[in-house]
Amino acid sequence: MKKTTNCLFCALILVGIAAFVIQSPAVAQENAKNASVESTLGLAPPSNAVVLFDGSNVDAWKPFSFLAINPKDDQKEIQWKICDDKSLQVTFEFEGKKRKQFLCTKQRFGDYRLHLEFQLPEDGGKGNSGIFFGPLYELQILDSAKKEEAGFIDCGAIYHIRAPDENAALPPGQWQTVDLDYRAARFNQHGMMTENSVARVTVRLNGTLVHDNFKLSVRRNKYGAFPEEPLSPIVLQDHGSPVKFRNIWVVEK
Repeated sequence: MKKTTNCLFCALILVGIAAFVIQSPAVAQENAKNASVESTLGLAPPSNAVVLFDGSNVDAWKPFSFLAINPKDDQKEIQWKICDDKSLQVTFEFEGKKRKQFLCTKQRFGDYRLHLEFQLPEDGGKGNSGIFFGPLYELQILDSAKKEEAGFIDCGAIYHIRAPDENAALPPGQWQTVDLDYRAARFNQHGMMTENSVARVTVRLNGTLVHDNFKLSVRRNKYGAFPEEPLSPIVLQDHGSPVKFRNIWVVEK
């Protein structure tokens, strides 16, 4: 009888501890956070979307040229390859010779929502690449999933401008999502901007909000000389890593 009573007492203690953990503010906050993260992996483009890459062709893209990137603008052929899994992979050679190539959209955009999926290689490297939006603000792509806190040059950062609010990066080999809402800068009749009319961006990395309506009033990255205009291309970066992209589309606003 005594043994049974002791077992019952222990069971009640364990139930009480479990209830405390489940209802503790820290756990409740974490559960609420996880519940608010919605995956957009494989999200189909809506009927009004401009499809930039669906695995069938690269007709929406061309080689990018700016400063030291394809400076003579003489790259006429796209060297990136479409893989068997219908993804677009960074490729470093053309006709047997090493060549760096960025891709940009043929179409320029003002205000838009961009959806894109990417995968870092499982080769032990950094998986370095980037997505350029607006007048060459860069959303960094990098293998930084193991970091406790992401910095200015880690995955999800607006490169050299703002670190992501959270490290939402996933490990190499997993497909990841970017959902980016960009509002282009507004110009007055004299071609000038005010502090309230600068470009803004909201970014979700793997469903987690990492930049919330952030004002892009500071241009500190190495592409800061790119002209600030109402319309601009979307650019994918070659940074020496065979990163893959898929399911890329834009909804103009």
